[in-house]
Amino acid sequence: MLYAICMKKWLKPANDWCNKYEWIVFLFLLVIVLRLPSLFAPHHYGDEEIYFVMGRAWRAGVGMYSAAFDHKPPLIYVIAGITQSVFWFRMVLMVWMLAHTLIFWKLAKRFWGGIRPKMAYVSSLIFVVLTSIPTLEGNIANAELFMMMPVSLSLLLLLNKGKATKLNYLVSGLIAGVGLLFKVPVIFDFIAIVLYLFAFEKKSFADGARSLISPKLWLFLIGFFLPIIASIINYQLKGVGADYIRAAVLVNFGYVSSWKTGSTAFNPLQSGLVVRGMILAIYTVVLYLLRKKLGKEYVLALLWFGYSVFGALLSARPYPHYLIQPMAPLALLVPFVFVIDNVMSWIAIGFVVVMGSLVQRNIGFWAYPTIPIYQNFWNYATGKLTKTEYRNTFPSAKMNYAIAEYLNQRMTPKDNLFVWSSDVAVYNLTDKLLSGGKYMVDFHVRDWKAFDEVMTNLKISQPEYVVLLPNPMPFPELTDMLNLNYFLATKIEGAEIWRKL
Repeated sequence: MLYAICMKKWLKPANDWCNKYEWIVFLFLLVIVLRLPSLFAPHHYGDEEIYFVMGRAWRAGVGMYSAAFDHKPPLIYVIAGITQSVFWFRMVLMVWMLAHTLIFWKLAKRFWGGIRPKMAYVSSLIFVVLTSIPTLEGNIANAELFMMMPVSLSLLLLLNKGKATKLNYLVSGLIAGVGLLFKVPVIFDFIAIVLYLFAFEKKSFADGARSLISPKLWLFLIGFFLPIIASIINYQLKGVGADYIRAAVLVNFGYVSSWKTGSTAFNPLQSGLVVRGMILAIYTVVLYLLRKKLGKEYVLALLWFGYSVFGALLSARPYPHYLIQPMAPLALLVPFVFVIDNVMSWIAIGFVVVMGSLVQRNIGFWAYPTIPIYQNFWNYATGKLTKTEYRNTFPSAKMNYAIAEYLNQRMTPKDNLFVWSSDVAVYNLTDKLLSGGKYMVDFHVRDWKAFDEVMTNLKISQPEYVVLLPNPMPFPELTDMLNLNYFLATKIEGAEIWRKL
């Protein structure tokens, strides 16, 4: 009896809290349920495997960007280096997204509170579902999911105009700038926020022009760029500043052109960037002219969505996770279809739909299967699939794990390994660092014409094993080296494993 009374007394505060915050509790549970299968996935996803290689290079002190190359700023690699496994990497992402869910819920309440408070529930539900399901790779620890939370938090802090002091603008800029340390395209979300706060919210064009010399604007800008400047100084002090700037900043100019042009040379005309930029400029001007008729909340959602989509389309690549970037403004925008009541607002919705259709027709974004992910996990959780059977439901996992098992049984800690492929999972499954130079995947070697550099490094490192995954990119010099100094030890799932004579 006493036990029951005590339990009731202790549980009452928790029960009262849940009743008061039942919607955010529901959203948290939904995030956890939708992301739970991702925690038990094997090494299989290409970008994550690159993050792990970069992270292990960072942990080993051999130098990101100078000894291991990829073209993102450092935070995603640092997190991968700290977590070291798919489970913990995605666990960090889950916690990150739980925090983002809370922030977005508060943002949605502030956004919708003055017009249709109940729409905040719709917005937050859309946000959680679209950023969590595998359709757009919401289950993968990609930079887009990490970079958007600082933007949402920055906007949330500044929407309360009565408390937006100069210090608030500096702090909000610093917070948004953390997103820039995950991926560069987040700068366009920042631009949208700047335009809204310092131009669109002003009563007249003259007021907006005067805001350009506002201390709040300059503090906001300084705060945003301070983290990336600090990172440049940090790498400069380590002696690899030039490598960092080239990899994390300059390379991205060529990257946005390479999908359409087949070249890493920056070509905005041929890549379509100029056309998309002109459309965005016209879109911005029209929104500005119609801002008073459309309403400030509607304009904010449209403006943020437009610039976020532009950021997602920078390289015109059809990767689904790029579409994660505009999901936050989209979640604010979609509920307007239930509340708008004038022709101008419907025209704006129609324009967005038409442009979205044209983008999909031109770029053709992929979509990943969602239901099989949950079905396979359920079968694994209920014992219908063994751990190995479940692992083998993921692309390339069967091959990579078999290769790693073979190598781990034969390699010593001192043996070097070289893998020629676009898939670097074998490096992580064998806990080996790169031996062919800083370019870890074949398309980086091709894009930056680094074949000679790779061969120079292979002659120095003398890897004990060389792995050629199925359908390798042509590399005649590597083929010659294998034929002279190596023998074909075995074939596994179409992959060739060569061992030094």
